[in-house]
Amino acid sequence: MSTTTDHEDPRRARSRARVLEAAVAILGEEGQPGLTIEAVAARSGVAKTTIYRQYADRDELHVAAVHSVAPTMPMPTTDDLQADVTVFCTALNEKLQHSEFGALLATSIDGGERSASLAKVLSGAGEQRRKVLADRLSAAQRDGTLADEVDLDLLSSQLVGPLFYRRFLSRQPTSTAFVAEHVRSVLSRQ
Repeated sequence: MSTTTDHEDPRRARSRARVLEAAVAILGEEGQPGLTIEAVAARSGVAKTTIYRQYADRDELHVAAVHSVAPTMPMPTTDDLQADVTVFCTALNEKLQHSEFGALLATSIDGGERSASLAKVLSGAGEQRRKVLADRLSAAQRDGTLADEVDLDLLSSQLVGPLFYRRFLSRQPTSTAFVAEHVRSVLSRQ
């Protein structure tokens, strides 16, 4: 996937922005089935050949569109692991429940079921996002806050999994108080 650099041609950056804006709009209106290179070209006014120079295929464009609205998740590093993880999980929950990112992530989940290449690209993108929490938990393990035998991958899943479940499956509202209690409950068992 192409990324913007400090030395990028401003015209290329503008066309990429128009392409991503069009892709986000199409995904929001029609979901993954509506996202075609032809539809993005028509909506953005950017030639299909230009889009293909920036994105190998529609799956790569799909992930880039979701990334374009993806939030940066705050992860403080203080001496209070529970407070730090609560800040992270609260921000994640807010974005899942109340932002364009949450809505578009649903299109990615659906698309990943239909396209092995999209599933693979999403897995890599998800790994990058999980790294923030994984790094904080690793630091807690190094400083003795978490025992060495704690499985950090499992702990990460226990912390964020219910937020995704409530957003995409049970459709239950997830308040800040719920998130704080959830994080406390999970970490207290470690």
